[in-house]
Amino acid sequence: MPSLPSEFTPDLRRLKSWPSMEGSPWRQPYLAELTYGELFRLINRLVSGNKLRILEVGCGRGYLSLELARRGHDLLGIDVNEETIRIAYRTMITDPYNSGRGSLEYQVSDFAVWNNVGRKFDLVIFNRALHHIPQPAKALEKVRSLLGPKGRIICVEYAYDQFDGRSATWFYHVRRILEQVGWFKSDTKLTDSLGASVDQLKEEWHEHGRKERLNRFEDMYEPLKSLFEEKQFSWEPYIFWDIIMDMRISSTDTEMAFARSLKVMERALIERDAIGPVLFCFSGENSQDP
Repeated sequence: MPSLPSEFTPDLRRLKSWPSMEGSPWRQPYLAELTYGELFRLINRLVSGNKLRILEVGCGRGYLSLELARRGHDLLGIDVNEETIRIAYRTMITDPYNSGRGSLEYQVSDFAVWNNVGRKFDLVIFNRALHHIPQPAKALEKVRSLLGPKGRIICVEYAYDQFDGRSATWFYHVRRILEQVGWFKSDTKLTDSLGASVDQLKEEWHEHGRKERLNRFEDMYEPLKSLFEEKQFSWEPYIFWDIIMDMRISSTDTEMAFARSLKVMERALIERDAIGPVLFCFSGENSQDP
């Protein structure tokens, strides 16, 4: 985890440069906008209705819940990590853009044992959180019980097992170029052997997922589509995040342009089915009887 300055504020409306935050897009405003900002915009496009009661499971440092509350919705964010909730709360109470903001609450809790005390929600959001939760099908059954009829779920989730040889090949070529011009910070460098390097990258990617016991794509998607009526599904750029984490270009204009180009390139490759994408977005509706 990157070290956090004591005054760090994860707020898309108060972005600034945090050079000490190695390995995090928050270190530069344009990187935060390209990553966390895009995730917010992706989810916000799927949020329909006014003053919705929204639960964000695994809210982390709270940037998404905060931004949705600013749009008049009533938010409850829960996360098992006490430190991230502390940062979310500090960001909330120092928010200068709270005029017209909906209610905003944070709780430290494990969703598996969290007691909602009879509360119902119009929308439940998982923003890169479900892949960490053991027994995702059980968690999604709980979500359905929290939603009223026609209540919605939005999942933007990381599926590590979808990273394939085509993904690793693209990743290799981009990282190799950055290494050769001294724009990539890493303890190890890739070799000239394309085949060996691609195998290595793919294995490292999958080994991390196995080691962390992350849920695979089908572990999440199968219960999602069986428990909810699918309204929208898409694959989104995310591999480029792993590149910009360790990319270091002295010119901020060049770094910003290169990062944007990587995102555009990845989206084009996804649309042409030329790589295995690793981030999916699912929106569904609770179809159970009242």
